[in-house]
Amino acid sequence: MKNYLIIFVITILIILTSLTKTSTRNLESEIFNTKEKIEIISNKRDLILLQNNYLSSPQRLFMFKKKFFSEELISIKSDQLKFLDKR
Repeated sequence: MKNYLIIFVITILIILTSLTKTSTRNLESEIFNTKEKIEIISNKRDLILLQNNYLSSPQRLFMFKKKFFSEELISIKSDQLKFLDKR
């Protein structure tokens, strides 16, 4: 009887260990996937920031102004803006 009890306890411990390892593997996989997604999003963010900073730099804006608009642009105040309704 004592042998059966020892075998039963060992079997239960093996099963519990297996379940714990499986759940740990799943958690590690989720953590890895989440880290990868965060890295991808961070890289995209950095690229967009770089692109935005490059395109909106004052020198770049003045170059676009000269290239596309010559010197035809004038400045206006915000109270001079008119809004049109789409109908």
